[in-house]
This record gives sequence, C-alpha cells and structure tokens, in this order.
Amino acid sequence: MDGYKIKNELIVPASKGNAAVVEKGDLIEIIDLEGKQVGDLMAWVIDSKEEWFSPAHSITQNWSIKLNPGDLLVTNLRREILKIVSDDVGYHDIVVPCCDKEAYIRRYGLENHRSCLGNISDALSELGEERHISGELAWNVFMKNKIGNNGEMIYEEPTHNPGAKIILEVLIDSLIALSACPQDQTPTNGWNCSEMKIIVWNKID
Repeated sequence: MDGYKIKNELIVPASKGNAAVVEKGDLIEIIDLEGKQVGDLMAWVIDSKEEWFSPAHSITQNWSIKLNPGDLLVTNLRREILKIVSDDVGYHDIVVPCCDKEAYIRRYGLENHRSCLGNISDALSELGEERHISGELAWNVFMKNKIGNNGEMIYEEPTHNPGAKIILEVLIDSLIALSACPQDQTPTNGWNCSEMKIIVWNKID
C-alpha cells in the first residue's frame, strides 16, 4: 500500500477471533480469504474503560444503516473512532447483535456452539485485556441481509469473492477485535465458515 508499511498481520482462524492494538493514523485492512465470510468487529478506546465503538451511535452519525467509504464510525460518546477508506463488498450489517451462546441454545438447541461474542472475549483474554463487551457493540462486516416490506430481517447468502476487503482508518488509539463468524445454521457465511486476515498498516514518515 503506497505510503504505508505493514505493522502487524494477523490470521483470524475459522470460527474464532483475534485482537490487536492500533494507533491513530493506522489503516486496518480486513480481508475475507475464501469469500462469503462475515467478520464481527468491535473496538474500544485504548485509554478508557468507558468508551467503545457504538453501531447505534454510528447509525445516527451517518443517518443510515448502510455505511459507505468516507463515513465515520463513532463511539458511545460520539467521538470519531474509525473511518471507512475503501470497501470491496458494499454490504454490511450494523443492526443485528452478534451471536452469543444463548442465541444458539434458544434458536437451535445447540449447547456448546462457538459464538462471535465468545470469540471476541477469548481474543481479548489472550491479550490480557478486560473490556465491556455485549452483542450490540459488533459491526457485522460483510454480512448480507435486508429488511423486508413488513420490517422483517431477512438473512441472505453473501456473494463477495475470495480476497474481498474493507479498509478502515484509525482515528483514536484503540483496541480492536474481530471474530470470523461461526454461524453454520443459516446462509450467513455461505454454509462454510472460514478464516479471515487483518493487516495493520502504519504510515511511513
């Protein structure tokens, strides 16, 4: 990437999570290696235990549930934390909370299924970080769904290809975590959960 060098490169294993610390000015490149895979993204301001990326506040920041390059993602205190630089896919979900253990029990009767919330919790623990997490803090990157005529949420199979990516600019020093969504009971991940990749780019002085 012109003007940048690789600072960190992480694999997010299929149905698991990973996390990293990023600094203001870095670029975060999230890549779907095999195609049709959703990644659930959360972020927290690094020097605060009370401020985090908020999908709900980002909707009102942009007055849209469809985010595009140039749009800003904001925190629960309405500060700008990330900016969308480029996007190969064009569809993402910012309404639906990420999956958790209870969702798989209640919807499918599955007691020990992996979940995005659990994946993100595990990834933070591996870094020795303890942060406020809950399902509504996730932005479901590359998730394809639509709202029907009667307001119903309709989950669709993604159509994006292997190597599809989104690039975000970091506006505040942050901790980020990404789960490679383990949903295999719906077409959310094209019926095949797969790994993802995060590349953190640092601007060359």
